[in-house]
Amino acid sequence: MNEITAALEGARGYLTGLRFQADELSRVRSLIRNQWLQRIGNVAPAAVARFRAIEMDRYHDLCSLVDHKSLWPKSCRILPAAAVAEIRATSLLRALERVFGRFQISNEDNIEEEEMYWRLVRPDSADDVGPLHADVWFWELGHGQTPAGHRRVKVWTAIYCDPGKNGFRMVPGSHKRQWRYHGEERDGFVKPQIDEDEADLDVAIFDGKPGDAIVFHDRLLHGGALGGSSTRVSLEFTLFVKNEIYLQ
Repeated sequence: MNEITAALEGARGYLTGLRFQADELSRVRSLIRNQWLQRIGNVAPAAVARFRAIEMDRYHDLCSLVDHKSLWPKSCRILPAAAVAEIRATSLLRALERVFGRFQISNEDNIEEEEMYWRLVRPDSADDVGPLHADVWFWELGHGQTPAGHRRVKVWTAIYCDPGKNGFRMVPGSHKRQWRYHGEERDGFVKPQIDEDEADLDVAIFDGKPGDAIVFHDRLLHGGALGGSSTRVSLEFTLFVKNEIYLQ
């Protein structure tokens, strides 16, 4: 069994150690920033010059100038195809391809052929993160179709973060059992809501630096972590990996 699959199917359910190199991280930040500024310019043109003068991790300092909730639906955070092509050429993606071959990237929102999307999480803004969940629940609730003969693998990468404070939280080993949940409508979509008391779960925070990635099983319980003093920006995408390659 390959190194990534062994980690995902093992005791913890995730793998760390993959990352964007410094120049790659700078370019990914630029690609995300371009989309961020374009969206602000389209919706709040009077404010865009103020945002252009700051880094994205200071977004919370100016977010009162815009309607945050309406400004950032997922559809406006999915990178265009040209940006995805650039990110596919990075060392992080090439490392995944060396193990999994030429994988597909999912497009459950049917906006781009392959969908990579980013998130903004303001410090201590509970509305910016959802409850702990497993990604498989979204698929079970009808969000997207997995090609026959493939497994899903999720990748989360910190673009801006305060390490260990406002990134990615998870429950190591949670992919090994079934958890109770139900679907409920939030923001116009049916999303999963865990039926367990999160206070009873052994939650850990990924102590990753900007550019660091975590690759995880889609049954692993996880969610966004609040804290720190900056806005967290992260990049996410789902791989479709052929069963025979995943299990080799």
